[in-house]
Amino acid sequence: MEEDLKKLDDLFDSILEEIIHPEKAGTFRNPFADESAGRISGLAESMILITVKISPDNMRAVCTVMTGSDDHKPFTADDLMREASTAGVFCGIDEAAVRRIAAEDIVNTPVVIATGTPPVKGTDGTVKMKVQTSGEDGTNVEKDTELCHLAVPKPGRDGMDVRGRVLPAEPGKEAVFDFGEGIYKRGNHFYSDCLGRFVLRDGKYCVINEKVFDRNIEHSMGVVEFEGSIVINGNVNARSVIRAGGSITVHGKVYAAVLEAGRNVTIDGKTEDTSVSAASGTLTGKEFYTSTLVAGEKIIADIIECCTAKSVYGIDCLTGAGRITGGEVVCAGSINCVLVGNRDRLETHIIMGNHDEYSREAEILENGLKRIDKELSKIMHQVSEIREREKEGTATLEDESFLEAALRIRTQKVADKGPLVEQLKKMKDIITAAGAATLRAKTMVYGGTILDIGGFTQIIHNDMPHPTIKSNGSAIVIL
Repeated sequence: MEEDLKKLDDLFDSILEEIIHPEKAGTFRNPFADESAGRISGLAESMILITVKISPDNMRAVCTVMTGSDDHKPFTADDLMREASTAGVFCGIDEAAVRRIAAEDIVNTPVVIATGTPPVKGTDGTVKMKVQTSGEDGTNVEKDTELCHLAVPKPGRDGMDVRGRVLPAEPGKEAVFDFGEGIYKRGNHFYSDCLGRFVLRDGKYCVINEKVFDRNIEHSMGVVEFEGSIVINGNVNARSVIRAGGSITVHGKVYAAVLEAGRNVTIDGKTEDTSVSAASGTLTGKEFYTSTLVAGEKIIADIIECCTAKSVYGIDCLTGAGRITGGEVVCAGSINCVLVGNRDRLETHIIMGNHDEYSREAEILENGLKRIDKELSKIMHQVSEIREREKEGTATLEDESFLEAALRIRTQKVADKGPLVEQLKKMKDIITAAGAATLRAKTMVYGGTILDIGGFTQIIHNDMPHPTIKSNGSAIVIL
């Protein structure tokens, strides 16, 4: 008897604890319940005990009506609902299951009476391609061609546990279209910014301003011109003319043609009797014979034979035969090669280190920059005076008009100054390279070679192995 009274005290204490602390609702354990057996011990056999337990994740509630007798006290669906509410179950209740427990007198058997609604993740956005590309080869597209658009992600659907707490849904991820040059974005749509090839390079989609010819170029095609770069997967045959605002790449031979590029020129095969110009870039090739070669930066080749070659920064012939033989080679910078001339002592004229024209150009640029700085200084002085009059309240409408025009002119002058500064820097780099111009031949400089380095001329009479030749400012020095 004393034991039952103690259990009753514990039961009342547990109920009071739930009343005082509502967050603990449904967590107490009835000391009279022998849950492992599904029976009631210590109380009258005709008594019932209704328990509602919530799962640790709060997504299920299980109801058990426990009794020790078939002739137990009756209970209703409302009794079960009250116990569920007391336990903290407010959502996802299966009313049919509750009514079935009462109607079928289901005792000593756990029954799920509430289930939470799990959140549904949002749908990820997707990239909808309008133009397909096959990696490096790419696809030719016109300017303003729509390349793809991004389908926006769809939001998820929030869930709710049996306690009525919202379970936020994970949103769908934004689609990513990784793009580089030649592509612009408008909203969720992407377009080509130029005529060219739509390619995937280094994981990024680009539109390369490039025109590709998968054939030989013939004279009958007329002048081949393109504002961007030109790629020829074949040969360039006699009397053909190719002009590109960007670069020219020929994966074949070139014979008796004209190639003019705004940037670089690359020729994989033999080049003969051809005029090649890489105006602001590098001219790279294998074998050049009886051709005219011009490069705004460097010339890189295996063989330069009987050519007129001019580059700004220098010439490298260090692969293959690495030979400069015959003709005239002119550059401000250094020449690095394997050998110069040949055993027959074919006259080979090399002119290096001359920077007179670049010095004159640098002087012109410096004078231009000084004029701009002087004009800017004058404008800013006048602007300062007007600003002072504005503070004093004596500025006139004429002052205001002048101020607006002066600020506009200042902006334009600053914009004009930028390119001149870049050009001047380039001229100074060339002058520096010319001052250190050196001819380095790994094996031989043959007799018949005429050297003109830094304004000093010398004819090589004997075959000279492993020479390094430069100007010391008063003569040609051969090391």
